[in-house]
Amino acid sequence: MLNKLIGFLIDIWRERKTILDLAKNDFRAKYTNSILGIVWAFVVPFSTILIMWFVFEFGFRSVPVDDVPFILFYIPAFLAWNYFSDVFSSASGCLWEYSYMIKKMCFRVSVLPIVKLISAGFVHMFFIFVIFVMFGLYGYKVSIYNFQVLYYFLSMDILLMGLTWLCSALAVFSKDISNVISVILQVGFWATPIVWVPNNLPEKVNIILKCNPMYYICNGYRESFIYHKWFWENKAECFYFWGITVVVFVIGANMFRRLRPQFADVM
Repeated sequence: MLNKLIGFLIDIWRERKTILDLAKNDFRAKYTNSILGIVWAFVVPFSTILIMWFVFEFGFRSVPVDDVPFILFYIPAFLAWNYFSDVFSSASGCLWEYSYMIKKMCFRVSVLPIVKLISAGFVHMFFIFVIFVMFGLYGYKVSIYNFQVLYYFLSMDILLMGLTWLCSALAVFSKDISNVISVILQVGFWATPIVWVPNNLPEKVNIILKCNPMYYICNGYRESFIYHKWFWENKAECFYFWGITVVVFVIGANMFRRLRPQFADVM
């Protein structure tokens, strides 16, 4: 297994130019027929942030959470989930989207989900910068803890790789996978600490919700900017997340490898 992983990483390095070119083209293609073009990639999440800021600050007049304005509590987790849901839904159907490459080209198909990761990553990195700006506008100074967000970002990418390998391989044989993913994302949004405060829930409920690996990521984004805690301080959550991530990664990689020879025939 280790040898295969090393071989995969070597192939990614060899194909890095092709992967980056595909990611750039994928990023542009989403907004090709619109007047504003790629500006829409930033307008939609940014408008959501502004709406939530107005609703919580002036509509509901939400009280601060741990002495932090609610909008600052909300934004880090929301942006982490927005990236996760975007990649999970789009990358899971990437084999059909790039079916012409599978049929006609000698290309390592397993790198296609990475194209979606990088494509969505362009926008997400911009919004990580937005988080810094928003905290700065509220008077919070930049801290070394803030840059820990990159660890959680990369951790989420590894989890997404396993999930998208698994789901993209299955999606070749069943169109129902996209509907299942939509349901998972709808339920997952409310099962993740985005609009609710974990400490306000009963301990038993909190333990159940922590089984969701995105709980660790969204909470980690907050801890990087609000609570200033290192990721290794929550040892139990850290070990659980990486245990789940490794299992998903291995299952996804093996499923993709076993079904790969049948992709061209089915498509």
